[in-house]
Amino acid sequence: MELIEAIKGRRSIRAFKPEPVPREAIATLLEIARWAPSGSNSQPWRVTVVQGERLEAWRQALLARLAENPWDEARRRAFEVRVRTGSLAELVALAGRSAYETLVEGSNRLYDAPVALVISFRGEEGARVPDAIPAFVTTLMLAAHGLGLGTCWLGFVMGERDLIREYAKIPADEQPAAVIALGYPDPAAPVNRFRSPREPVEAFTRWVE
Repeated sequence: MELIEAIKGRRSIRAFKPEPVPREAIATLLEIARWAPSGSNSQPWRVTVVQGERLEAWRQALLARLAENPWDEARRRAFEVRVRTGSLAELVALAGRSAYETLVEGSNRLYDAPVALVISFRGEEGARVPDAIPAFVTTLMLAAHGLGLGTCWLGFVMGERDLIREYAKIPADEQPAAVIALGYPDPAAPVNRFRSPREPVEAFTRWVE
């Protein structure tokens, strides 16, 4: 797969096949991702691969936490309106579920992916995430797409950092920075047809001469 094709073709995958991802495939993915750029070649990333029973226990803990702290009706309504009038409206339509079920519950289910990658870095609680971490995550997701794997960079689960630490066994001297769902995309799932729109170049570019 050509690089430009991969950049333009990659998309967030929110439905995965149940089959496991072989350890060798994950190792190949990480071998490619480690070439991501980093300032002064600092390479601050650390990766924890979570799968099997440990992943399922984490998934259930996330859903239990969400059930214990449900969104009230007003917050759900506001979220529904914002999503259905924004750039993710088509995604929710394809999913055939509410925005809350698709994005909030889906994220806390880790979209039923067979693998979750936790990206962390060495530092104290509250430390600034190194600039190289998003570069590493982006490189990893592009590489996964090139290898026939799907990914989704999860946001809502980052609010449950204690569960990330517990189930991914993140040591005290490291800080979680990102959680990536990983697996083989389910081609039959309508939600995987969604490709989020992008602004035209003119909308974000300033030319100075």
